[in-house]
Amino acid sequence: MMTPLQTLQSRHSVRAFREEALSDTHVKKLKACITMINTHQQGLKFQLITNDPDPLAGFSKSYGVFTNPRNYMAAVVDTATPDVLERAGYYAEQVVIKSCELGVGSCFVGGTYNESKVKVQLRAGEKVLFLVLLGYPAEKTKFMAKIMAKMVHLKRMDAEQFFEPSGDLTEAIGKFPFLTVGLEAVACAPSALNKRPTRIFLRHDSAGDALCARVDDSNPKNLIDLGIAKYNFNYATSTECEWGNGAPLTGGYTLL
Repeated sequence: MMTPLQTLQSRHSVRAFREEALSDTHVKKLKACITMINTHQQGLKFQLITNDPDPLAGFSKSYGVFTNPRNYMAAVVDTATPDVLERAGYYAEQVVIKSCELGVGSCFVGGTYNESKVKVQLRAGEKVLFLVLLGYPAEKTKFMAKIMAKMVHLKRMDAEQFFEPSGDLTEAIGKFPFLTVGLEAVACAPSALNKRPTRIFLRHDSAGDALCARVDDSNPKNLIDLGIAKYNFNYATSTECEWGNGAPLTGGYTLL
């Protein structure tokens, strides 16, 4: 049986899918996961759509990058909900890991799709933030998909590079020994925009020391990646984060 970190590391972004439809069993399990999230998490209205290639069909920015993208989860949110981009990334990654456990491939798609062709029901104040493609990985991959995979691989960073400043890392591991595993988990997190902007840091204040995570929020969509990275950290280390850019990853402080 794999450890949580090994499960995270076994996931990779799939851009080429077989034409085979998702099995009824897998659809039911994915819908159950999504329903649980929507029921218990404020502002999230995720929707699973099957057998619909239209959002990426003929779209110039995605042409040749994806093969047979016919199933997806649309990350529908209520835009008035606090921290909703971060929450959406966090719980979309939960669906991704569930799909990985089922043997279903996945890929975050942040902008290379036609939003007007996404077959979802939207109420006032709701919007689609991104898609998560779902399906069975193809044995052969198209040329452009291979190029994209190589580009992502070239961008791969060592786990320690997700901690800043590097001079605080030894101290932080001494205070939080699980940080080593947490950084490995962040390092293998997918990115909705292929930017991997999340950085972990050690915060000192009068209440104690805390491990926190932040992104440059000059691009608000970086907050989606913050949520994805936080989920991986929490999943691998059995911790629970607080919401917010720069907030603690572990739900509290160590006592001095």
